[in-house]
Amino acid sequence: MLKKIATLVFGLLIANSLYAQDKLVFAIDLIRHGDRTPIQALPKSPYNWTEGLGQLTAIGMNQEYELGRKMHVEYINHYKLLPESYQLGTIYVRSTDLDRTLMSADCFLLGLYSLGTGPKLGYGSVALPGAYQPIPIHTVASSQDNLFFPLSAKQKQAILQQYVFNSPAWQQKNAELQPYYAKWGKATGIKITNPDQVIMLGDTLYVRQLHHIPPPSGLSQQDIQMIINTNLWGMAVLYGSPQMGQAMAHNLLMSIDQYLVQASENQSPLKYVLYSAHDTNILGLMSELGVPRGQQVPYASDLNFLLFKTEQGQYYVKLSFNGAPLKLPVCTSLDCPLAKFTAIDK
Repeated sequence: MLKKIATLVFGLLIANSLYAQDKLVFAIDLIRHGDRTPIQALPKSPYNWTEGLGQLTAIGMNQEYELGRKMHVEYINHYKLLPESYQLGTIYVRSTDLDRTLMSADCFLLGLYSLGTGPKLGYGSVALPGAYQPIPIHTVASSQDNLFFPLSAKQKQAILQQYVFNSPAWQQKNAELQPYYAKWGKATGIKITNPDQVIMLGDTLYVRQLHHIPPPSGLSQQDIQMIINTNLWGMAVLYGSPQMGQAMAHNLLMSIDQYLVQASENQSPLKYVLYSAHDTNILGLMSELGVPRGQQVPYASDLNFLLFKTEQGQYYVKLSFNGAPLKLPVCTSLDCPLAKFTAIDK
């Protein structure tokens, strides 16, 4: 019996040793911005959000900072992928051109390279208060952003109309909710004629609930929960369909492929890419990869791509969402060969 246990332990040690020899050579994180204020105001139930509408809150800032701290442990302490102090060319950061995603990226980076790691002047004094380390964040105007916003409003509407709004599930949801439209519209001052408008209202009520803001009078707790549940269901339906996923995420997936291939060919000193974007981008990309989320994406969520190199010189990709491993349909295990990964959507 002891011999069998010893053999088993020895085998596990050998397996762990072999796995530990695989080297992390590149990483990509696609994150959703942190907690924000609502996008939409309610005329019948006004509330003064001091940050403004659609803006990152203090809670959201802290969420992204903590996520960055977690990645500091992974990329700098554990895998030694990144240097202990920021070096030019090792990191590329791309954000959508909205305050909440730009600020989320900044907060994440402060967690990744915390105060005290920044540059010093020639006589030893720190260059910035707290030895802060600035890291460039790149963006383009939303109207020119083919990476995160590849569809015009007209194109998006056409896809939704063909593949989502005419679907049995959407029609059934519309029939279920229709008796409440007039009541909900009267209580909020928002015109409601379809589930899409309920989804938007659900986001507003969800945010108000998180921040303990009183709900609009005229809405029962059952009404509020029904509206919020429609939002949680509807975002995944709108942006997780195969057609919308392909249209929304093709360019982003091609960009990820390019970075991974370049890393496998050792073409540059770049080791890490951070994308700061939205729930729609994560939902679309997960659908495109064949692992649709099926429900809304929480604030400060992280879709993580790790590229490993084996001792034999083979490359494989590990994918996870908020720390939970994801198995791609094109691969037989969690370790997806790079060639199979980059063949998705070709």
